[in-house]
Amino acid sequence: MKLTTKEGLQSEIFVPVTPKPVFTELKKPLNVCKVAFITAGGIHKKDQKPFNTSGDFSYRTIEFNTPSEQLMVTHGGFDNSDINKDVNAMFPIDRLHELVEEGFIGSLSDETYTFMGGGGNVEKFTNETGPEIARKLKAQGVDIVLCTGGCGTCHRSATIVTRCCEAEGMSCVVIAALPPIARQQGAPRITAPHVPIGSNAGEPNNIPMQTAIIKESLEWVRDCPSFNQTKVLPYEYRHNV
Repeated sequence: MKLTTKEGLQSEIFVPVTPKPVFTELKKPLNVCKVAFITAGGIHKKDQKPFNTSGDFSYRTIEFNTPSEQLMVTHGGFDNSDINKDVNAMFPIDRLHELVEEGFIGSLSDETYTFMGGGGNVEKFTNETGPEIARKLKAQGVDIVLCTGGCGTCHRSATIVTRCCEAEGMSCVVIAALPPIARQQGAPRITAPHVPIGSNAGEPNNIPMQTAIIKESLEWVRDCPSFNQTKVLPYEYRHNV
């Protein structure tokens, strides 16, 4: 069977093109690395301006000493109920502090940046938001950037910003509920727990699961052999509505 409708013309079958590789090898042990966590999942402080759920390429600054109970979500592209139960399901700020105390990682950035990737403007995320976030994290001496995205468009926006961070010399991984999107968009590294969108970092209030997902994602940053590789994680959570 021929794939062309007329001789000499290109196939009508759409073949997506993965962006060019961007990959920064981690050259430090995890226990001396400074780690940041960004998310496209619409997380912000309760006293900050909410994101525009119809489309927004702005970002919010969150200090890493912010108590998790002062954080909330504004996002119209997925079920927010898990984040409302436990913000660590998408933005595991408490788990990261615990990993510093444990000595698994060296330190956290003083502040990080969150955005609402749904309905994202590709040009703005690529040329403005992503590079600005990457420069700010680089200026803090960050070695590793972990990232989550909510809806499908969020995964695209998350990957765009993550690629900007990787290009600035930081080693990054997208913790994806929709790994095919992160892979096609050119994420440098991907981990894929079996979770619904909105709970990329694990079941709400399930501290062992969240800790394991973050640890294995950090280990994948260290161990991933090449660009755009996915590690499927053996953790499963189903959201029963």
